[in-house]
Amino acid sequence: MTVSVVIAGTLDEWRRWTGLPFDRSGPIEVPGALSPVLCDVVHGTAVYVEANVWVRHRAASTG
Repeated sequence: MTVSVVIAGTLDEWRRWTGLPFDRSGPIEVPGALSPVLCDVVHGTAVYVEANVWVRHRAASTG
């Protein structure tokens, strides 16, 4: 998988950035994020990985 964005931080940073508790391990849904943040309570870290997805659209004919 090709990634577009990776943001890693401590749980304290993620709590400050999002206002969410990050109190359980696993995927955490963050409003407005395209992917869940993967939280690891044991290690005190969380990481957001956004896939690099390209979509091809047909151009509309203008006349």
